[in-house]
Amino acid sequence: MRTLALTIGSLMMAPAAALAQQAQPAAPAGATATAAAPTVGATIYDSAGVALGTVASITPQAVILNTGTAQVPLPPTSIGKTDKGFAMAMTKADLDAAVARSQADAQAAVKAKLTPGTAVSGLNGAALGTIKSADAQFVTLTTAKGDVKLPIAGFSADASGKVIVGITADQLAAATAGAAASAPAK
Repeated sequence: MRTLALTIGSLMMAPAAALAQQAQPAAPAGATATAAAPTVGATIYDSAGVALGTVASITPQAVILNTGTAQVPLPPTSIGKTDKGFAMAMTKADLDAAVARSQADAQAAVKAKLTPGTAVSGLNGAALGTIKSADAQFVTLTTAKGDVKLPIAGFSADASGKVIVGITADQLAAATAGAAASAPAK
């Protein structure tokens, strides 16, 4: 399951005050005037009464919705209380499409950063090396122990935008040592 760092379409690009006006020109069908806030575990429904997912966590800035395939941050003002429970003025199809666009945008942003000379860190924050080259499938990383070819799918960006790969420095060292030991002698 992937946590979305980017936002869902125009819902998240506007300030919270504008969201109430943009995303919910009218409250979801059957909404009450006094909307209590959802709690962790609550099911959130779409405007047609179809379950979108459950609340995974709550921060002052977002309600994190677990759709089963993604963790989606939603502004608290986009969720209202209905007779059925908590709902959004968005259909499941619209949310799924917005999640897919957001994931594609995030992947494109990471791929744009995979250029020669870019520093790469591991999961533990340790510097692993710099990018030597990248193609559609692999990134060649120059490390202190030589070049290593890693699958492009393992690369992402952290919250600050730095390129990271889904491996620790120790795991990379063990993998490269194992590959060197099994390589045929020249």
